[in-house]
Amino acid sequence: MKKWILLSALIVSALNSSAQLRTYYSQYMLNQGIFNPGYMDITTRFSATLNFRKQWVSSLETPLTFSANGHYHITPNHGVGMVALTDYTAGVNTIEVSGVYNYHIWLGEKTALGLGVKVGYQQRSLQTDYIYFSEKEPTLDNRISRGLNLGVGLSIQSENFDFGVSMPSLFDNALADPSTIYATTYNHFFSHIGYKIRFNDNIIFYPTAMARMVKGSKLNMSFDGNFLFGQLIWVGGGYQSDNGVTGSLGLFLEKGLRIVYSYQTSFYTPHKHLQNTHEVTLNFARSIDDLPFAKRKYTTRKGGQFRKKLR
Repeated sequence: MKKWILLSALIVSALNSSAQLRTYYSQYMLNQGIFNPGYMDITTRFSATLNFRKQWVSSLETPLTFSANGHYHITPNHGVGMVALTDYTAGVNTIEVSGVYNYHIWLGEKTALGLGVKVGYQQRSLQTDYIYFSEKEPTLDNRISRGLNLGVGLSIQSENFDFGVSMPSLFDNALADPSTIYATTYNHFFSHIGYKIRFNDNIIFYPTAMARMVKGSKLNMSFDGNFLFGQLIWVGGGYQSDNGVTGSLGLFLEKGLRIVYSYQTSFYTPHKHLQNTHEVTLNFARSIDDLPFAKRKYTTRKGGQFRKKLR
């Protein structure tokens, strides 16, 4: 375990990247595929996740985000996936649809290094229907920038440990017209780490941390701790570097269905008047050990009698 922590620290310290903070997720530890193309859960054959987040509900112009992502392991080494999201903030709407390819290099029986790339379409538009000027402003006239975008990432996963670094949107600057200042964004960098502490089969503690870096902005950090009780009830909370506080509650149901709700308050932050944030995640996953098809029955003759067997 110590060698993985040391490797994580070395990678983070070696990378220096500029970025603009994109959509923030309270439940990043359950939704890593949305921001890291290098992460696909090595314990699942396939997974699909839907996420809804309304940030700072006291204002109509604050971030509203819908996202979907999923993956399928073709073999233990090769996986494919997709990411789709729409994000609206203060008149700026971002739409993304991308495909993901992930390659796992197995470092041990239950430890893998994941390398991933994401390629897709991204569009950013400025909605000016409700923006009024005393004179015509052509640079703000339903401005739209669109084009191909690329994301990269890596992860290290074992039965209990996960670590990742990623830059999910490399070409943000290329989508903007440098002659204006309204659409310019910077590349961004994410890093996350987590470790599952298994007290027994019924109590699992999962502490995690996330770092988000962007040029011209302070380093944004999240520290979270969540418990899974009886393989059923998910409960926990977290703290953000701007003094935001988060609480989460969820159910991990049979057959791979997960439903988690998070509540975040801005009361302790410098922008306390923005009040509360709500986030809901719905996930369905099937373990890599599960058969992709239902078990079939057949019969054999023994002593003139038929006997049922499972295959």
